[in-house]
Amino acid sequence: MNASPPPANVLASYKGAKPDAPDWFTQALTHRPERHEVESNGAAIECFTWGNEGKPGLFLLHGGGAHGLWWAHIAPFFADTYRVAAMSMAGMGNSGWKDEYSIAGHAEDMRTVAEAVGLFAAGKPVVAGHSFGSAPTAAAAADPSGWVGRAFIIDSSLQMRHSPDQHGPARRERRYFDSLEEGLARFRFLPPQSCDNHYVADMIARDGIVEIEPGRWSWSLDPNGFGSTKHLEIAEMVREAHCPMAVLYGERSALMDEEALTHLHEIMPTGTPFVAIPDSGHHIMVDQPLALVAAMRALLSG
Repeated sequence: MNASPPPANVLASYKGAKPDAPDWFTQALTHRPERHEVESNGAAIECFTWGNEGKPGLFLLHGGGAHGLWWAHIAPFFADTYRVAAMSMAGMGNSGWKDEYSIAGHAEDMRTVAEAVGLFAAGKPVVAGHSFGSAPTAAAAADPSGWVGRAFIIDSSLQMRHSPDQHGPARRERRYFDSLEEGLARFRFLPPQSCDNHYVADMIARDGIVEIEPGRWSWSLDPNGFGSTKHLEIAEMVREAHCPMAVLYGERSALMDEEALTHLHEIMPTGTPFVAIPDSGHHIMVDQPLALVAAMRALLSG
């Protein structure tokens, strides 16, 4: 018997209301970050920080079409011991748009932002990238300057075989909504997956939609930024990494199949930890946020 497909629009039934959330989540969001804009490669790059300068740096990077506040409920769990930064890649979130996007460019932006917000005060920062964000993370780890202390690859094979076709058809038009409620109702995950934690989905959707003008709303991203990104030979970059690596993945992620895991075991340095997060799909910070925190804490303490 075939499993039923996941619901496409997980927030539609709430009609704009916020889903109930557990206390730990509500408490985490009381730790509001400081927002920064850092000029890099001709664009203003948005970044959020938690924790005081002077602590070791922890840099968090979101996936394709997302934004820095996908980490807003995760980052506070590290802010007592780390200076945490979550960047919105160029063309995503409220970062500036560019005529051209590349993995190399995102990696350059990462370093510029990390320096600007004080992640180097206690040595080289740890960098963690989810999904599409793992590619710039790997590129940063392979930077000959060796500025990354450790790199975590989160639910990505680094083959980019599930990314939109960068040689695909015509440019996409920006999509608009007549209200915030309509936009929230249209929110969906890419790739599609089930979602039990609607309160997390609601948070990232609300933080990812902007009122362009009165009564006109849209997602805060360049609709052509993700699919048109120029890629790199990421496998070769991993082999040239100048820092220890780790892989975390959802045990039921549609992206992390046998082919993906075999590929990663082939290219990762010998002894690289592989951590499977139980009962999690691709979007681990949505499906199993506390398990992700625990896994990252364990790796950081090792």
